[in-house]
Amino acid sequence: MLTMPGACQWFLLTKDMMDKSKERALIGVAVGHAAHDTWFGVAPVLLAALSSPLNLSNADIALVLMIYQTISSITQPFFGHLSERVGGRVLAVTSILWTTMLYCIVILAPTKPVIFGALALAGFSSGAFHPQGAANATVSGGARWGATAASIFFFGGTIGTAFFGSALGGWLLGTHGRHALLWLALITTTLALTVVRAFVPRYVQIPDKAPAASDAAKGAMGGAFWALLSVLLLGTAFRSLAQQSLATFVPKQLQDMGVPTVTYGLVMSLFLFSTAIGGVVGSFLADRIGLARVLAGAMVLSGIALFGYLTLEGMAGYVMLVLTGLSLGPSHTLFIIAGQRQFPQRMATVAGAFLGFTFVTGGGGAWILGLVADRIGLSQALSVLPWALAAGAVCALVAVPRERGLAAAPQQGASSAVKG
Repeated sequence: MLTMPGACQWFLLTKDMMDKSKERALIGVAVGHAAHDTWFGVAPVLLAALSSPLNLSNADIALVLMIYQTISSITQPFFGHLSERVGGRVLAVTSILWTTMLYCIVILAPTKPVIFGALALAGFSSGAFHPQGAANATVSGGARWGATAASIFFFGGTIGTAFFGSALGGWLLGTHGRHALLWLALITTTLALTVVRAFVPRYVQIPDKAPAASDAAKGAMGGAFWALLSVLLLGTAFRSLAQQSLATFVPKQLQDMGVPTVTYGLVMSLFLFSTAIGGVVGSFLADRIGLARVLAGAMVLSGIALFGYLTLEGMAGYVMLVLTGLSLGPSHTLFIIAGQRQFPQRMATVAGAFLGFTFVTGGGGAWILGLVADRIGLSQALSVLPWALAAGAVCALVAVPRERGLAAAPQQGASSAVKG
């Protein structure tokens, strides 16, 4: 596993390949992603801890997260288009503050109606933050290192989810009670008003040129192009089902087994951190040896590792869960990059559409899995996920063009801003 110094080396490698403005943009959206997604990491741990006093079932936990994901999903294309017209900075800062406020309400007054209402409203801020962040990150890397730069953006989000959300949030919750989570509110608010406000560009940028197929080529392909794009989205759905189900139900599964809150918070932190590391490493490899082969191979490996987690117990199972995250990480970024390459002049809108589709299929799939788990048991319901990852690998092989990575491509010129 890549250590934190190693992760910094990956960042510095990419940092050397971009100008100062792009460097600042990447730092801003990555830090902002960490601040925003801190609360996404808190959610499963907090819901698991509140499940007994509030009588929350597996289906209740999955349903509230599905509502959050659904609202985020259907609003992301809109916010992506809006950010291309009016800029992303105000959306980035406001969304972090909005999410923080809503979770503070849940922490101070936890009831079923409050939880469902607050997390539903938090879906709007998720829809506002992610499209502009993903677009700014991809453009920061240029044609040569776009996947690697995008993976650093998602790495930031996973660091927030894993360390500030699951690990630190789980520790605060388990040792000092839910009111201690208000310290996280102080951290995320400070980051939003300082780093994010200063570094995220006023306007979302677009590449001068891009390696995607031209409009004429798309027209010549006709229905075949859209069929392959549909298969790409199907692969995204299989991947998001597995990712969201694990993020939602592993804390509850371990709690049902008698594992303490601090322990399953740490386990989830390691799983999410390994997902972030895998995303950076896999995206770097995709930029060098080709997106299709890295994407399909990562999906296959994650299915095998997940089968190991569901089969083994104790420390061996935890190790396999970490390996699942490591191999699952690249596919999130690479599915989005594959979509963005088809529509390079609308990168924020496409990022919003793919992220929205990812969230709604992941949240909806996890909710259905929760309904099934209430009938047949959580561990047995989770056993379908390795097969979903295998199906996603097949979709990647079918839908992603067999090109070499863009390591040999020349770096593009300065990007232009979309101002209306």
